[in-house]
Amino acid sequence: MLTIISIVLILICLAVIFAIIVKKLPALAILDVNNMPGEKESKFKNMIIKARVERDLAKWSGFFGRVFLVVNSNIAKVLKGAQNNLKKIKLSYKIEAKIPWPEKQKRIKDLLFTVEDSVKKENFNEAEEKLVEIISLDQKNLGAFFKLGSIYEKLKKYPEARQTYEYTLRLAKQYRDDKEILGDLSIQEIYFSLAWLEKEAGNFEAAFDNVSEALEFEPNSPRYLDLILDLSIMRKDKDLAIRYFEKLAIANPENQKLEEIKKEIEALEENL
Repeated sequence: MLTIISIVLILICLAVIFAIIVKKLPALAILDVNNMPGEKESKFKNMIIKARVERDLAKWSGFFGRVFLVVNSNIAKVLKGAQNNLKKIKLSYKIEAKIPWPEKQKRIKDLLFTVEDSVKKENFNEAEEKLVEIISLDQKNLGAFFKLGSIYEKLKKYPEARQTYEYTLRLAKQYRDDKEILGDLSIQEIYFSLAWLEKEAGNFEAAFDNVSEALEFEPNSPRYLDLILDLSIMRKDKDLAIRYFEKLAIANPENQKLEEIKKEIEALEENL
């Protein structure tokens, strides 16, 4: 009897795991490694897939005990349903590959509308899923990658956010002269987002390096200067803090925090 129970439990676990993976295939399997050259791009795709599946498995782990009490008679249905879903998914991808570009553009526009609505409602998991679906339709959609990084940042999933921003940056550099692909996004804005992310994650040196890169493009940006000044103070680098304070005062003289920042700098010890 104990052996039968063990076998049933194993089957239940496998069925639930399989169902979770199948459910996530429409949003995840669509990242085509063949169109993302290089080992890093492949790792990027695997990172997204692994992160989502692990989160779902963790959510379901506490559920297995209750599942055993009610699902014993439905194992065959679960497996059959998962198998049918997998067949439908494969068929949908064959059809989707033939979707004309104008129709894909319309779908992308509709999906972006859903993403914005989901973000307003703070339904970040749905926003993530829709953004990955957009990427499946257009793997050069920098805006979708950038928004996906911001979603991970909001969820405080810093490794995922970092890798997504870095991949966006790599694409932006590759297509820096293609205004259609780059759109409203700029390389310096991606560097700034990376800097802000690293600051939130507590990686102040990495944050400083990234915002320094952003300043190479826009030396007088008040936002960039404000962040690098803040980081200079956090690093207790008085000389740098004074230098960037002076630049910020010129770039944004109406900043009401200048006097307060000046006092913070004066309180720093002189660098040896």
